[in-house]
Amino acid sequence: MVKIAIFCRKTGGTAVKTAAHFRANGMDVSLLVVEVGVRKKRSATERQFQAAHEQFRRYLLRRSSLKERMRLAARVAFDGLPSACRDLVRPNVLRRARAMGIPACVVQKHSSPETRDLLEKNEISYVLLASSAWLVKEPLLSMATTRIINAHCAKLPEHRSLDALPWSVLENDPVGLTAHFVDRGIDTGPVLLFQEVAPQPGDNLIRLRQRVDAAKPEVFLKAVRGLVAGTLEPAAQQPSDGVHHRPMTFDELVQAERALQRRLASAKPGNLGP
Repeated sequence: MVKIAIFCRKTGGTAVKTAAHFRANGMDVSLLVVEVGVRKKRSATERQFQAAHEQFRRYLLRRSSLKERMRLAARVAFDGLPSACRDLVRPNVLRRARAMGIPACVVQKHSSPETRDLLEKNEISYVLLASSAWLVKEPLLSMATTRIINAHCAKLPEHRSLDALPWSVLENDPVGLTAHFVDRGIDTGPVLLFQEVAPQPGDNLIRLRQRVDAAKPEVFLKAVRGLVAGTLEPAAQQPSDGVHHRPMTFDELVQAERALQRRLASAKPGNLGP
């Protein structure tokens, strides 16, 4: 019997939506592993990423319609709140899990002996990586009967690492999600499937990313069903197959936004995709 677990943080909707989507399609999730540890240090690369995106949100705010300005301003204000305040209004995974009757266990870090023991005790076949504060590492990657599946917000192997979505837009490549097994690298594990999430009228980079993220439950379900049915054959990636992107600068994010708007303006009605 195939048993599914989800890795997630204590707040956020992806894990809950994924569990609900699986249940609605006849496949229950057996366990939620909720990480509560907090990362107190960020790398220089992560700080650069955050600063560029904060500046980009302000740029969009100035150029948007009144309705969009209000929405973006609310998001900027929310992101500026202390994490404890943000957690009050985000979906509480533990509370939602109890309401759905799904067992949930709390760990400090996903990558820990405690988590490995939980997965082995519950005979978990596949773990869906909804969210985590740290990269998934040992002692989880060497488990003999448990594989971890991520849904990366770009096409692999072409676009790995941070800002893969705006780099995809800038290079005029398809946008969407790649389900892949997690290995010791960053977005380098065997590819299971790619699902396109094409830009739609009214999108900007932020709204497009939200729509891509919203497709994760569907992509996770397709990946698990394909593995169970034997219709998906994991395709190994080679290091030379793609690029590990660096975070975009603010100016590059603006270029990607302009490229997105050109793509939308040039698309024929009805040909934008799903």
